[in-house]
Amino acid sequence: MTSKRIFSLIVCIVTAVVTVVWAVPSGAITFTPNFDISSEAAVMINLDKNVTVYVKNGDKKMYPASLTKIMTAMVVLDNVSDIDNTEYEAPLVVFDELYGQGASAVGLIRGEITTVKDLLYSLMLKSACESAGILAYNVGGGSISNFVDMMNAKAKAIGCSGTNFTNPHGLYDSNQFTNANDMAKIAKYAVDNYPKLVEIACTPEYEMAATNMHEAGWAHIYHTNSMLNRSSSEYYQYVKGFKTGTLDESGRNLCTLGSRDGNNYLLVTLGSPLTDENGNTVYKHYDDHRMLYEWAFDTLEFKQVVSSGKEVGELGVKYGDNSDFVRLVTGEDYSCIWDRSLDTARLKEKVKVDESLLNEDRTITAPVEKGTKLGEYSVSLSGTEVCTVDLVAQETVTRSELRYNLDRAKNFVSSGWFIAGAAAFILLVIIYSIIVGISRKKKKKKRNIRKVKKKRNF
Repeated sequence: MTSKRIFSLIVCIVTAVVTVVWAVPSGAITFTPNFDISSEAAVMINLDKNVTVYVKNGDKKMYPASLTKIMTAMVVLDNVSDIDNTEYEAPLVVFDELYGQGASAVGLIRGEITTVKDLLYSLMLKSACESAGILAYNVGGGSISNFVDMMNAKAKAIGCSGTNFTNPHGLYDSNQFTNANDMAKIAKYAVDNYPKLVEIACTPEYEMAATNMHEAGWAHIYHTNSMLNRSSSEYYQYVKGFKTGTLDESGRNLCTLGSRDGNNYLLVTLGSPLTDENGNTVYKHYDDHRMLYEWAFDTLEFKQVVSSGKEVGELGVKYGDNSDFVRLVTGEDYSCIWDRSLDTARLKEKVKVDESLLNEDRTITAPVEKGTKLGEYSVSLSGTEVCTVDLVAQETVTRSELRYNLDRAKNFVSSGWFIAGAAAFILLVIIYSIIVGISRKKKKKKRNIRKVKKKRNF
């Protein structure tokens, strides 16, 4: 390799290990806005790319409150194929459980027969706890406990490790808990797999059908999420659904979907305070959602971080015919959700060549085909890896058969085995020569003896 090529390689290596220290987000491809939120925990996911862009206390133990009803609705939809024509009767046990707890309700009474469809709408919009109980009792085969087991099995199947349910409505129980990461998993699973649930949960208002206990028009219900209400000061046009949840023990919880300019997000916040320092009722969870959506819409974009074909170094090639080196380039593009205020030129780069391909002198052996993977190229922010792509050969380097065979012959002649073989051969020649010499002497001696005997006979 020429001195120019060696210098070029040194420059590439030095560039690759330069560390830039600056204020960056923590976590895998997550970012930190320039404001704080009131909620104790939160997770925000870009639904278009399935990327978590914001996390606050993602694994902190929290109480789900009525966000529980998202799981309740999923289990119901798993087990009821025709929600329009399936009807359930309200059992006494449901009302006995809720009595005196101040549970949110739509107004159903014992013995009332209601379609599963209306029960789901009242569950998700009005957050009706009796609807949760009626659904759980009937889907659970006459046992709310059985239904709760189904909820926990579903949570485990989704991948939740910090969640446990003890009831289908979300009223406080010290053993009913979750965290923001798990709650986001549950909500995203619902969005991805239950279009009917999304339709229900994103409906701002709904008219309950007549029943055996109520005449038509008895309940026109509105979504408990005020961000959907055009007449509310909390109205936010870019938000849809999804579920609210409030308890003294949990604070204000909120799950919403947000869309603007083709960008779609899911946001879960847990533990926003019920009152301010003066004891006044506050609804800061709505502010949290509005601020995070505005930040995401205005700041985040889908950006190409790595371009394929970027030259990041070179390797010497042993026995190369048309070249004594091969250029290392990135083998693919990589794009991700990115904070447009961060300059991708300031990423830390790392080049890692596959050690198994290298000779002792840090070269590789020809032939090398264009596109052959020779290592990996990664970029990171403040120690957090953003991505890793393959490093490949930019061009084909053929092998010089003359150089290859001459080197093999040279190596063979200078090898220990060859030297040992040559020494053994020489030794054998010497031994053979000695043996032949001795044999000749014996034969000569015998001839001389025979000559002496003949002379005596004369």
